[in-house]
Amino acid sequence: MIPVQGKTSDRGIYIHIPFCIKKCSYCDFYSLPTESSAMFKRYVKAVQKELEFKAASLADTRAKTVYVGGGTPSILSGEELKNMMDAVRTYLDLDDNAEISLEANPATLDGDKLKAICEAGFNRISLGVQSFQDDDLHILGRSHNARDAVNTIKLIQDSGLSNYNLDLIYGIPGQTISKWEETLRIALELEPAHLSIYLLQLDENTPLAVDIRKGRFELLGEESEAQMYDMGIDMIKQGGFEQYEISNFVRPGYECQHNLIYWKAREYMGIGAGAVSFTDKRRYINKKDLNHYLGALENGRESEVEELESMKEKQELASDAIILGLRMCDGINLEQFDLRYGIKILDYYKDIIEKYVDRGLLNISKGQLMFTRRAYFISNEVLCHFTA
Repeated sequence: MIPVQGKTSDRGIYIHIPFCIKKCSYCDFYSLPTESSAMFKRYVKAVQKELEFKAASLADTRAKTVYVGGGTPSILSGEELKNMMDAVRTYLDLDDNAEISLEANPATLDGDKLKAICEAGFNRISLGVQSFQDDDLHILGRSHNARDAVNTIKLIQDSGLSNYNLDLIYGIPGQTISKWEETLRIALELEPAHLSIYLLQLDENTPLAVDIRKGRFELLGEESEAQMYDMGIDMIKQGGFEQYEISNFVRPGYECQHNLIYWKAREYMGIGAGAVSFTDKRRYINKKDLNHYLGALENGRESEVEELESMKEKQELASDAIILGLRMCDGINLEQFDLRYGIKILDYYKDIIEKYVDRGLLNISKGQLMFTRRAYFISNEVLCHFTA
Protein backbone atom coordinates (compact mmCIF):
# COMPACT_ATOMS: atom_id res chain seq x y z
CA MET A 1 0.00 0.00 0.00
CA ILE A 2 1.13 3.56 -0.71
CA PRO A 3 1.16 5.50 2.58
CA VAL A 4 -1.35 8.31 2.99
CA GLN A 5 0.44 11.64 3.22
CA GLY A 6 -0.25 13.57 6.39
CA LYS A 7 1.37 15.03 9.47
CA THR A 8 2.88 11.73 10.51
CA SER A 9 5.07 9.54 8.35
CA ASP A 10 5.93 5.99 9.34
CA ARG A 11 9.61 5.16 9.69
CA GLY A 12 11.82 2.46 11.09
CA ILE A 13 14.45 3.18 13.72
CA TYR A 14 17.75 1.32 13.69
CA ILE A 15 20.07 1.52 16.72
CA HIS A 16 23.61 0.22 16.29
CA ILE A 17 25.47 -1.31 19.23
CA PRO A 18 29.08 -1.75 18.04
CA PHE A 19 30.24 -4.12 20.79
CA CYS A 20 30.80 -7.86 20.87
CA ILE A 21 32.54 -10.48 23.01
CA LYS A 22 35.05 -11.06 20.25
CA LYS A 23 35.23 -10.30 16.54
CA CYS A 24 34.06 -13.24 14.43
CA SER A 25 36.45 -14.30 11.67
CA TYR A 26 33.99 -13.48 8.86
CA CYS A 27 32.48 -10.25 10.18
CA ASP A 28 32.97 -6.94 8.39
CA PHE A 29 30.30 -4.97 10.28
CA TYR A 30 31.43 -2.06 12.41
CA SER A 31 31.99 -3.73 15.78
CA LEU A 32 34.61 -3.73 18.50
CA PRO A 33 35.41 -6.53 20.95
CA THR A 34 35.01 -5.26 24.53
CA GLU A 35 33.27 -6.21 27.74
CA SER A 36 33.77 -2.86 29.47
CA SER A 37 30.68 -2.03 31.51
CA ALA A 38 31.88 1.57 31.82
CA MET A 39 32.04 1.85 28.01
CA PHE A 40 28.57 0.36 27.66
CA LYS A 41 27.12 2.95 30.05
CA ARG A 42 28.82 5.80 28.17
CA TYR A 43 27.55 4.52 24.86
CA VAL A 44 23.94 4.13 26.00
CA LYS A 45 23.99 7.70 27.35
CA ALA A 46 25.32 8.89 23.98
CA VAL A 47 22.51 7.03 22.17
CA GLN A 48 20.00 8.68 24.49
CA LYS A 49 21.51 12.07 23.68
CA GLU A 50 21.40 11.39 19.93
CA LEU A 51 17.74 10.41 20.21
CA GLU A 52 17.12 13.72 21.98
CA PHE A 53 18.92 15.61 19.19
CA LYS A 54 16.94 13.74 16.54
CA ALA A 55 13.59 14.36 18.24
CA ALA A 56 12.92 17.63 16.41
CA SER A 57 13.64 16.20 12.97
CA LEU A 58 11.47 13.18 13.78
CA ALA A 59 8.56 15.20 15.14
CA ASP A 60 6.39 14.16 12.18
CA THR A 61 7.42 10.51 12.48
CA ARG A 62 5.69 7.52 13.94
CA ALA A 63 8.23 4.78 14.70
CA LYS A 64 6.67 1.58 13.37
CA THR A 65 9.71 -0.56 14.12
CA VAL A 66 12.80 -0.40 16.29
CA TYR A 67 15.68 -2.72 15.43
CA VAL A 68 18.67 -2.86 17.77
CA GLY A 69 21.54 -4.49 15.88
CA GLY A 70 25.28 -4.80 16.04
CA GLY A 71 27.75 -6.05 17.00
CA THR A 72 26.03 -7.89 19.82
CA PRO A 73 23.36 -5.72 21.45
CA SER A 74 22.52 -8.46 23.94
CA ILE A 75 25.93 -7.84 25.52
CA LEU A 76 24.34 -4.82 27.24
CA SER A 77 22.77 -5.26 30.65
CA GLY A 78 19.02 -5.42 31.10
CA GLU A 79 19.10 -1.98 32.75
CA GLU A 80 21.02 -0.48 29.82
CA LEU A 81 18.56 -1.94 27.31
CA LYS A 82 15.67 -0.58 29.35
CA ASN A 83 17.23 2.90 29.58
CA MET A 84 17.75 2.94 25.83
CA MET A 85 14.17 1.93 25.10
CA ASP A 86 12.86 4.45 27.65
CA ALA A 87 14.66 7.14 25.62
CA VAL A 88 13.06 5.86 22.41
CA ARG A 89 9.64 6.24 24.02
CA THR A 90 10.50 9.65 25.46
CA TYR A 91 11.76 11.25 22.26
CA LEU A 92 9.85 9.41 19.52
CA ASP A 93 6.24 8.66 18.75
CA LEU A 94 6.47 4.87 19.11
CA ASP A 95 3.53 3.00 17.61
CA ASP A 96 1.58 0.98 20.18
CA ASN A 97 2.01 -2.12 18.02
CA ALA A 98 5.62 -1.47 17.03
CA GLU A 99 7.87 -4.43 16.29
CA ILE A 100 10.88 -4.04 18.61
CA SER A 101 13.74 -6.38 17.69
CA LEU A 102 17.01 -7.24 19.40
CA GLU A 103 19.90 -9.07 17.77
CA ALA A 104 21.45 -11.56 20.19
CA ASN A 105 24.32 -14.00 20.52
CA PRO A 106 23.60 -17.28 22.36
CA ALA A 107 26.67 -16.69 24.54
CA THR A 108 25.11 -13.55 26.04
CA LEU A 109 21.65 -14.78 27.04
CA ASP A 110 20.33 -16.46 30.16
CA GLY A 111 16.94 -16.55 31.86
CA ASP A 112 17.45 -13.32 33.79
CA LYS A 113 18.68 -11.42 30.71
CA LEU A 114 15.69 -12.64 28.68
CA LYS A 115 13.31 -11.50 31.40
CA ALA A 116 14.94 -8.07 31.36
CA ILE A 117 14.78 -7.94 27.55
CA CYS A 118 11.04 -8.59 27.63
CA GLU A 119 10.52 -6.05 30.43
CA ALA A 120 12.39 -3.44 28.34
CA GLY A 121 9.72 -3.88 25.65
CA PHE A 122 11.45 -6.06 23.08
CA ASN A 123 8.98 -8.39 21.37
CA ARG A 124 11.27 -10.02 18.80
CA ILE A 125 14.75 -11.58 18.97
CA SER A 126 17.05 -12.38 16.06
CA LEU A 127 19.49 -15.01 17.29
CA GLY A 128 22.84 -15.39 15.54
CA VAL A 129 23.10 -19.19 15.59
CA GLN A 130 24.84 -19.50 12.16
CA SER A 131 25.24 -23.30 12.47
CA PHE A 132 24.43 -26.25 14.71
CA GLN A 133 27.80 -27.83 13.87
CA ASP A 134 30.71 -27.10 16.19
CA ASP A 135 33.25 -27.39 13.34
CA ASP A 136 31.43 -24.67 11.40
CA LEU A 137 31.19 -22.43 14.47
CA HIS A 138 34.90 -22.82 15.15
CA ILE A 139 35.82 -21.73 11.61
CA LEU A 140 33.48 -18.75 11.89
CA GLY A 141 35.07 -17.74 15.20
CA ARG A 142 31.79 -17.80 17.10
CA SER A 143 31.76 -17.53 20.89
CA HIS A 144 29.16 -20.28 21.37
CA ASN A 145 28.85 -23.95 20.47
CA ALA A 146 25.91 -25.90 19.10
CA ARG A 147 24.68 -27.01 22.52
CA ASP A 148 24.74 -23.39 23.77
CA ALA A 149 22.55 -22.39 20.83
CA VAL A 150 19.97 -25.11 21.46
CA ASN A 151 19.84 -24.34 25.19
CA THR A 152 19.44 -20.62 24.51
CA ILE A 153 16.56 -21.22 22.10
CA LYS A 154 14.80 -23.29 24.77
CA LEU A 155 15.27 -20.40 27.22
CA ILE A 156 13.69 -18.04 24.69
CA GLN A 157 10.74 -20.41 24.35
CA ASP A 158 10.40 -20.61 28.14
CA SER A 159 10.40 -16.80 28.33
CA GLY A 160 7.14 -16.73 26.38
CA LEU A 161 8.68 -14.81 23.48
CA SER A 162 7.28 -16.56 20.41
CA ASN A 163 8.59 -14.15 17.74
CA TYR A 164 12.21 -15.13 17.24
CA ASN A 165 14.42 -15.57 14.21
CA LEU A 166 17.40 -17.88 13.72
CA ASP A 167 20.22 -16.73 11.43
CA LEU A 168 22.02 -19.56 9.60
CA ILE A 169 25.02 -19.47 7.23
CA TYR A 170 25.84 -21.85 4.39
CA GLY A 171 28.94 -22.07 2.21
CA ILE A 172 31.29 -22.28 5.21
CA PRO A 173 34.70 -23.80 4.38
CA GLY A 174 34.59 -27.53 5.16
CA GLN A 175 30.79 -27.53 5.42
CA THR A 176 29.22 -30.53 3.72
CA ILE A 177 25.75 -31.02 2.30
CA SER A 178 24.98 -33.47 5.11
CA LYS A 179 26.18 -31.00 7.80
CA TRP A 180 24.00 -28.26 6.31
CA GLU A 181 21.04 -30.64 6.17
CA GLU A 182 21.55 -31.49 9.84
CA THR A 183 21.71 -27.79 10.78
CA LEU A 184 18.45 -27.16 8.93
CA ARG A 185 16.80 -30.19 10.54
CA ILE A 186 17.71 -29.03 14.06
CA ALA A 187 16.56 -25.47 13.30
CA LEU A 188 13.17 -26.71 12.08
CA GLU A 189 12.72 -28.99 15.09
CA LEU A 190 13.18 -25.94 17.36
CA GLU A 191 10.15 -24.30 15.65
CA PRO A 192 11.20 -20.65 15.33
CA ALA A 193 8.81 -18.09 13.85
CA HIS A 194 11.36 -16.95 11.28
CA LEU A 195 14.47 -18.33 9.58
CA SER A 196 17.18 -16.50 7.63
CA ILE A 197 19.78 -18.37 5.54
CA TYR A 198 22.72 -16.43 4.16
CA LEU A 199 25.57 -17.43 1.89
CA LEU A 200 28.93 -16.75 3.51
CA GLN A 201 30.35 -13.65 1.83
CA LEU A 202 33.71 -12.32 2.88
CA ASP A 203 35.28 -8.90 2.77
CA GLU A 204 38.90 -9.38 1.70
CA ASN A 205 40.18 -7.92 4.98
CA THR A 206 38.39 -10.30 7.34
CA PRO A 207 40.55 -12.90 9.14
CA LEU A 208 38.75 -15.78 7.44
CA ALA A 209 39.38 -14.27 4.00
CA VAL A 210 43.06 -13.91 4.87
CA ASP A 211 43.17 -17.56 5.99
CA ILE A 212 41.61 -18.63 2.70
CA ARG A 213 44.16 -16.65 0.69
CA LYS A 214 46.93 -18.33 2.68
CA GLY A 215 45.47 -21.75 1.88
CA ARG A 216 44.40 -22.63 5.42
CA PHE A 217 40.78 -23.05 4.31
CA GLU A 218 39.08 -23.42 0.95
CA LEU A 219 35.77 -21.90 -0.09
CA LEU A 220 33.13 -24.22 -1.48
CA GLY A 221 32.40 -24.09 -5.18
CA GLU A 222 29.39 -22.23 -6.56
CA GLU A 223 27.72 -25.51 -7.50
CA SER A 224 27.84 -26.74 -3.89
CA GLU A 225 26.64 -23.38 -2.60
CA ALA A 226 23.69 -23.40 -5.01
CA GLN A 227 22.85 -26.97 -3.98
CA MET A 228 22.83 -25.93 -0.32
CA TYR A 229 20.58 -22.97 -1.07
CA ASP A 230 18.09 -25.08 -3.02
CA MET A 231 18.09 -27.69 -0.26
CA GLY A 232 17.44 -24.93 2.27
CA ILE A 233 14.43 -23.62 0.36
CA ASP A 234 12.93 -27.10 -0.01
CA MET A 235 13.47 -28.20 3.59
CA ILE A 236 12.27 -24.95 5.15
CA LYS A 237 9.14 -24.84 3.01
CA GLN A 238 8.40 -28.47 3.84
CA GLY A 239 8.74 -27.42 7.49
CA GLY A 240 5.72 -25.12 7.17
CA PHE A 241 7.43 -21.83 6.32
CA GLU A 242 6.74 -19.41 3.49
CA GLN A 243 9.62 -17.81 1.61
CA TYR A 244 8.94 -14.08 1.42
CA GLU A 245 12.42 -12.80 0.52
CA ILE A 246 15.44 -14.34 -1.17
CA SER A 247 17.06 -15.29 2.14
CA ASN A 248 14.11 -15.15 4.56
CA PHE A 249 11.35 -17.57 5.55
CA VAL A 250 8.46 -17.09 7.90
CA ARG A 251 5.52 -18.70 9.60
CA PRO A 252 2.42 -16.72 8.55
CA GLY A 253 2.13 -13.44 10.43
CA TYR A 254 5.76 -13.23 11.57
CA GLU A 255 7.36 -11.30 8.71
CA CYS A 256 10.12 -8.98 9.92
CA GLN A 257 8.44 -5.59 9.65
CA HIS A 258 11.70 -3.69 9.98
CA ASN A 259 13.34 -5.50 7.08
CA LEU A 260 10.22 -4.91 4.99
CA ILE A 261 10.84 -1.17 5.45
CA TYR A 262 14.26 -1.66 3.84
CA TRP A 263 12.99 -3.84 0.98
CA LYS A 264 10.09 -1.49 0.24
CA ALA A 265 12.49 1.49 0.13
CA ARG A 266 10.75 3.27 3.02
CA GLU A 267 12.57 5.71 5.27
CA TYR A 268 14.48 4.75 8.39
CA MET A 269 16.66 6.60 10.86
CA GLY A 270 19.94 5.20 12.16
CA ILE A 271 21.15 5.92 15.69
CA GLY A 272 24.63 5.08 17.00
CA ALA A 273 28.18 4.88 15.67
CA GLY A 274 28.15 3.35 12.19
CA ALA A 275 24.34 3.42 11.86
CA VAL A 276 22.89 4.03 8.39
CA SER A 277 19.88 6.26 7.68
CA PHE A 278 17.70 6.70 4.61
CA THR A 279 15.75 9.96 4.74
CA ASP A 280 15.03 12.85 2.38
CA LYS A 281 16.27 10.87 -0.65
CA ARG A 282 19.68 10.39 1.00
CA ARG A 283 21.44 7.35 2.41
CA TYR A 284 24.12 8.32 4.92
CA ILE A 285 26.03 6.82 7.84
CA ASN A 286 27.11 8.03 11.24
CA LYS A 287 30.91 8.05 11.22
CA LYS A 288 32.40 4.62 12.05
CA ASP A 289 34.48 5.92 14.91
CA LEU A 290 33.42 5.13 18.48
CA ASN A 291 35.64 7.76 20.09
CA HIS A 292 34.42 10.45 17.71
CA TYR A 293 30.80 9.43 18.34
CA LEU A 294 31.17 9.51 22.13
CA GLY A 295 33.18 12.73 22.07
CA ALA A 296 30.64 14.54 19.93
CA LEU A 297 27.57 13.51 21.93
CA GLU A 298 29.25 14.04 25.29
CA ASN A 299 30.15 17.57 24.19
CA GLY A 300 26.66 18.49 23.10
CA ARG A 301 26.85 17.99 19.35
CA GLU A 302 25.85 15.30 16.88
CA SER A 303 28.25 12.85 15.31
CA GLU A 304 29.51 13.58 11.81
CA VAL A 305 27.85 11.69 8.98
CA GLU A 306 29.26 10.44 5.69
CA GLU A 307 27.15 10.58 2.54
CA LEU A 308 26.61 7.20 0.89
CA GLU A 309 24.06 8.09 -1.80
CA SER A 310 22.11 11.17 -2.75
CA MET A 311 19.23 10.34 -5.06
CA LYS A 312 17.67 13.57 -6.26
CA GLU A 313 16.38 12.26 -9.59
CA LYS A 314 13.32 10.01 -9.74
CA GLN A 315 15.25 7.50 -11.86
CA GLU A 316 17.82 7.10 -9.09
CA LEU A 317 15.15 6.51 -6.46
CA ALA A 318 13.30 4.13 -8.76
CA SER A 319 16.46 2.13 -9.48
CA ASP A 320 17.20 1.82 -5.77
CA ALA A 321 13.63 0.68 -5.08
CA ILE A 322 13.77 -1.96 -7.83
CA ILE A 323 17.02 -3.42 -6.56
CA LEU A 324 15.57 -3.67 -3.06
CA GLY A 325 12.04 -4.66 -4.05
CA LEU A 326 12.96 -7.56 -6.31
CA ARG A 327 14.46 -9.29 -3.28
CA MET A 328 10.91 -9.90 -2.09
CA CYS A 329 9.33 -13.05 -3.50
CA ASP A 330 6.14 -11.15 -4.35
CA GLY A 331 8.26 -8.65 -6.24
CA ILE A 332 7.09 -5.18 -7.19
CA ASN A 333 3.55 -3.99 -7.84
CA LEU A 334 3.85 -2.20 -11.18
CA GLU A 335 0.87 0.13 -10.76
CA GLN A 336 1.87 1.29 -7.28
CA PHE A 337 5.46 1.76 -8.40
CA ASP A 338 4.36 4.02 -11.26
CA LEU A 339 2.24 6.10 -8.87
CA ARG A 340 5.11 6.44 -6.39
CA TYR A 341 7.97 7.18 -8.79
CA GLY A 342 6.31 8.27 -12.02
CA ILE A 343 8.16 5.58 -13.97
CA LYS A 344 6.64 2.70 -15.88
CA ILE A 345 9.12 -0.09 -15.22
CA LEU A 346 8.03 -2.17 -18.21
CA ASP A 347 8.75 0.76 -20.54
CA TYR A 348 11.85 2.25 -18.90
CA TYR A 349 13.60 -1.12 -18.46
CA LYS A 350 11.92 -2.84 -21.42
CA ASP A 351 15.03 -4.44 -22.95
CA ILE A 352 16.41 -5.69 -19.63
CA ILE A 353 13.10 -7.16 -18.51
CA GLU A 354 12.43 -8.88 -21.82
CA LYS A 355 15.93 -10.36 -21.79
CA TYR A 356 15.54 -11.92 -18.34
CA VAL A 357 11.93 -12.98 -18.89
CA ASP A 358 13.15 -14.87 -21.97
CA ARG A 359 15.91 -16.46 -19.87
CA GLY A 360 13.39 -17.55 -17.26
CA LEU A 361 14.78 -15.35 -14.49
CA LEU A 362 12.04 -12.69 -14.34
CA ASN A 363 8.29 -13.14 -14.41
CA ILE A 364 5.34 -10.76 -14.79
CA SER A 365 2.12 -12.00 -13.22
CA LYS A 366 -1.02 -10.28 -11.89
CA GLY A 367 0.57 -6.84 -12.12
CA GLN A 368 3.74 -7.90 -10.26
CA LEU A 369 7.31 -8.02 -11.53
CA MET A 370 9.25 -10.72 -9.68
CA PHE A 371 12.16 -13.10 -9.83
CA THR A 372 11.57 -16.73 -10.65
CA ARG A 373 13.04 -19.21 -8.19
CA ARG A 374 15.83 -19.93 -10.70
CA ALA A 375 17.03 -16.35 -10.28
CA TYR A 376 17.21 -16.23 -6.49
CA PHE A 377 20.73 -17.60 -6.12
CA ILE A 378 22.13 -15.47 -8.96
CA SER A 379 19.94 -12.42 -8.30
CA ASN A 380 22.86 -9.96 -8.25
CA GLU A 381 23.65 -10.83 -11.87
CA VAL A 382 20.24 -9.42 -12.79
CA LEU A 383 19.94 -6.59 -10.25
CA CYS A 384 23.16 -4.92 -11.40
CA HIS A 385 21.43 -4.00 -14.69
CA PHE A 386 18.70 -1.94 -13.00
CA THR A 387 20.77 1.20 -12.64
CA ALA A 388 19.49 4.74 -13.07
